[in-house]
Amino acid sequence: MSAVQLRPLTSEAYDGVADARTVGAGHIQVEGSFISYYFNSPTRRFYSNSGFNWDPRITLGLWTNVDIYVHPSYEIRNFDYRSGISEFGRITTGVKVNLWGNESGTTAFAVKPYLSIPTHGGNVLGGVDMALLVRLTHGFYVKFDTEFYTTENGNEALYAGFDNSMSINKTLCSKAEAYWYLDSTVTTDPAQQWYGYTGLGLKYNFTGNLQIFAGMGFGLTSAAYDYNPRAGLVWRF
Repeated sequence: MSAVQLRPLTSEAYDGVADARTVGAGHIQVEGSFISYYFNSPTRRFYSNSGFNWDPRITLGLWTNVDIYVHPSYEIRNFDYRSGISEFGRITTGVKVNLWGNESGTTAFAVKPYLSIPTHGGNVLGGVDMALLVRLTHGFYVKFDTEFYTTENGNEALYAGFDNSMSINKTLCSKAEAYWYLDSTVTTDPAQQWYGYTGLGLKYNFTGNLQIFAGMGFGLTSAAYDYNPRAGLVWRF
C-alpha cells in the first residue's frame, strides 16, 4: 500500500472507542496521550484522587486487514493529597481483524480480541471488542464499540465486564475534525457501580500520517472521574 493509497489515519487514543479500520500492511502506528490527567472529587466511600496516565499503543499492520498491537501503561496516582503511588500497569496485546469496509462503503466492522498481562501481581485477563464504523454524509462518521472483558477486584476475584461506547466525528476542513464521545461500562462485581463518561475535542492532521488531538472528558456517575483533560498524537510510518 503506497502513501497515496493509505486509508485515512485512524485511532482510539483520542476517544477510547475502537476503530473498525486497520493501519495498513507493513506500516507501524504509534499513538497515545502525552497529557492525560484525571481528578475525582471526594465521596463518602473514597478519598479525593488525582492521577496521570501514560499509555502509548504501538500497532503493526500485518496484512491489509489485520493489525497486531501492544499497549503498555504507566500511572501516577495521588490520594487525598497526602500519599500516592507511581507504577507500571498492565500490558495489553492483541489483534484487530477488519471483516469489511476497510477502504470504503457505508459501514466497516472489525473484531479485536486481546489479553491484559499484569506487570506485578494479579491475573492474566482478556476480552474482545466489536467495532462498527458508519460513514454518513456532510463529513460525519460514527464509531461504535461493544466490549466484553474479564476484570478483577483488589482480592483478585474475577468478574465479567461489559462496555458500550460511541463517538461522533465531524470533518471541519481538510485537516481538522471535531469529536464527541460517550462511554458506559458495568461489571458483575456487586461492589462496583456502573461508570459513565462523556467528552469532546479536536483533531488536527499535519500530514496524512501525523495527527495531534486535544479534548476534555467528564464523568457522568459518582464512581467516575470528575474531569479528564488529554492531549496526544498519532504517527504512522
